[in-house]
Amino acid sequence: MNLTRLVYYSQRNLSEDLNIQELIETSKHNNQHLNLTGMLHFNGDHFIQVIEGGRLEVSSVYHRIARDPRHSNIILLSFEGVRERMFPTWVMGLHQGMDSQTRAAFLRYFATDVVDPESVNVDGLLDVMQDLMATPPAKLAINI
Repeated sequence: MNLTRLVYYSQRNLSEDLNIQELIETSKHNNQHLNLTGMLHFNGDHFIQVIEGGRLEVSSVYHRIARDPRHSNIILLSFEGVRERMFPTWVMGLHQGMDSQTRAAFLRYFATDVVDPESVNVDGLLDVMQDLMATPPAKLAINI
């Protein structure tokens, strides 16, 4: 089975209710059965998510997310085979908000803390996600 990593960006559809904790719990439950791992960054306005696992499973989950009315303007940033997982023990990690530490992580790799999905460098975005992974647990909901 090929190991695949997918990265997408989407905006929150404000006309739909969103309970982020419920979303994460459902993702954790579903991902565990599919051997998927990953991380979601949600700043209140947009989502950036990394999903890792088998090609078929990752593709199926992405298509389900793309149909989810809580997302709008979804953009696939990367879908590629990888040698190893970036988040091997995380069924689904969550980082929320855009505080000064989060801004600093984005500014370490980008000229601004605003992600432009049309021109973002995915490698830099993955570096940001790894930096956010090191955020103190009060800001990060980890499932190990």
